[in-house]
Amino acid sequence: MYLERRQLTHEDVRRLVVGAVDLIDEAQNRLHLPLGPNMVETRDRLLEGECYADSLINIRGRQYGMDFGCFDPPNTILLDKNLPFSDRPLDIPDLASTLTLYTAVHEVLHADDWVGGDRLHRATRGHMLKEHREKLEKALEFIRGEGGTDVIGTVAELANLNAAHYVDMVTHFRSYLVLRYAEAPKLDMIWDKLAINFFPPNLLTMIEAEKGVNYVFDLFRAKAGRYCLIDAFEEYESIGKRSASTYTV
Repeated sequence: MYLERRQLTHEDVRRLVVGAVDLIDEAQNRLHLPLGPNMVETRDRLLEGECYADSLINIRGRQYGMDFGCFDPPNTILLDKNLPFSDRPLDIPDLASTLTLYTAVHEVLHADDWVGGDRLHRATRGHMLKEHREKLEKALEFIRGEGGTDVIGTVAELANLNAAHYVDMVTHFRSYLVLRYAEAPKLDMIWDKLAINFFPPNLLTMIEAEKGVNYVFDLFRAKAGRYCLIDAFEEYESIGKRSASTYTV
């Protein structure tokens, strides 16, 4: 995808969103994976909604989004108007174009999750409160000892935040699969740089490499409500230990 070296306009964002919807739909049909299981309804909602090119300061910190874009329910998507310059000062060919498409895909997938009732988020939050309450209580105690935060005051709020981080990691993984299918240039460079609160999305590609993509998707669907960031990190560590022992003489 060629991207001109100029600020994005609202119309540019709409074209990117429509293109992202089409690409997700094509990828999930070709790969036979539920990348955007509600995409028919999501498409209709987004076509009726608003698309904006905005400044970064108005985008960061929203519930559904990444650093360069966000989905604002029920049907609005915002992208950073300076995305075409996101490779500066290095000036790396294709990097800004791929990151722009990646961001659009990521926000469309957040919209798709919202259309589906945020099922994974709700199930993960319940799982953490049921299976990991003690760890949450210890984490909350540590946070309070460090001065606390206005965002997290209870175990339930901490579980909600951790569930949101897990869902965002899953959304990044699905976005990566879409752009990997499209053979987007410089994708691995972008992927290697991503980090979600100390839990990098490539944690899931490590699990995929070990156990296959269908296994990973079962974690989001069949095991929704029985798996979370903590479980993913423990599985990732287990894979790392097995890999290390393979090379031990």
